[in-house]
Amino acid sequence: MSADSQTVDLSVVVAAQQPSTRLEACLGSLRAQGATARLEVIVVEASSQESWARLRERFPEVRLLKLPAGTSVPGLWHAGISTSRGKIVALTIEQCVPAANWAAEILRAHAANDAAAIGGAIENTPEAGRADWAVYFSRYSRYIPPFAPEFRDDLAGDNCSYKRAALEASRTAMAEGFWETFVHEAMRAHGVRLLCDPALVVRYAGGIDLGAFARRRFADGRYFAARRARKMGAAGRLLRAAAFPVTAALLFARIAARVWKNGRYRGKLLLVSPLVLTFLLSWALGECAGYLFGPSDRPQPVAEKYTAVDSLG
Repeated sequence: MSADSQTVDLSVVVAAQQPSTRLEACLGSLRAQGATARLEVIVVEASSQESWARLRERFPEVRLLKLPAGTSVPGLWHAGISTSRGKIVALTIEQCVPAANWAAEILRAHAANDAAAIGGAIENTPEAGRADWAVYFSRYSRYIPPFAPEFRDDLAGDNCSYKRAALEASRTAMAEGFWETFVHEAMRAHGVRLLCDPALVVRYAGGIDLGAFARRRFADGRYFAARRARKMGAAGRLLRAAAFPVTAALLFARIAARVWKNGRYRGKLLLVSPLVLTFLLSWALGECAGYLFGPSDRPQPVAEKYTAVDSLG
């Protein structure tokens, strides 16, 4: 899968906060696709688990980067992007397993149009439990197939790919990590388009701990609001903070509307709606904290953390 900078068509950056068998399934799918596409695969990890010997033994062709435990997924993605060499750079996470034709479809889609970023569909695993369904609806309701290809204002970083030139033009937006919402805003401000193509499919394999996911939703919501708040006055921040219950309700209404329009998984959503609402409330409470108090830590340029990267590949 790896190659020198002259032959890499596609770099795949996999963010892994807690390496598991799901990561091995993701890498196994990518390995099979290396025969038909010139790939390099970069796994960027930020857990304290001792899983690297097994990973290196099973996937010696993968480039491995280690960042400090607790590094966010946007931080992991940014580190991987910064060391990637492909003409196209694709992002995903360890819980997403690409379809057998994923790499080929990414390259086809980028060759066929001038979109700066191309995302795709996200399916759930057939073995999903209630917690997995709740996470799935909370994160991926906009990307449940089927849907027609269309240009959108935002895409899911867990299944998205970028032309190298578009990433280079968006360096400022990535200074604190690859937060896709803000990067995509910057790209659209430059006049480029974001395409969502259902032919690019990954399967969400689940396995995220409920408590860990709720904490992640809170932290991400806090960062999101704190970054938005930089352009707001005190009155605007207070109003947004006070509206957190409305924010959670609106988010759930949007999810329900998408699922009902799609026609799939309506019963599943009804079954797990209390958990979905819990995750949405975690996000909304994070927004409240972000508008009132700012981020939990002082944002640091991600480049400052690269000196701590331990390349194991």
